[in-house]
Amino acid sequence: MPYTFGEETKTIVLKSESHKLFEEFEVNTGQTVKKGQPVVIAGNGIVQAAGIASTTQAIIGFSMHDGDAGELVTVMMKAYAILFVQCETASLAAGPVRLGSTAVYNSTDGYVYIDDASVTHLNQIGWAIEGGDVDDVVRLALL
Repeated sequence: MPYTFGEETKTIVLKSESHKLFEEFEVNTGQTVKKGQPVVIAGNGIVQAAGIASTTQAIIGFSMHDGDAGELVTVMMKAYAILFVQCETASLAAGPVRLGSTAVYNSTDGYVYIDDASVTHLNQIGWAIEGGDVDDVVRLALL
């Protein structure tokens, strides 16, 4: 039976709290994301569906709709804010991060430092949305 608005729909998101943070991401090459699937950052601003081995630390939220490789999906994030921060380390990878290991704040530039080394559930501050090198300013999805 044809449907006026495309595919047959079903309820996936039962309820959500008001004023949640939503962010748009591109789907990783060779990947597909389905509505309601948890997602992880796979690269600089690129996401993919979480796998069986994905940790709760790596999962940034869940997709609000379906998306194929190269398409944009909106993610309802676990984070509540996105801030600009500064990389304390070279080759900072996108994904879970903690506060800097030698300094928390750069008083010269006015940014909080982040680091991706030895991140645990006890010290994770959020997720770097993109990677960078020493003193690069990147976006942080704050837990």
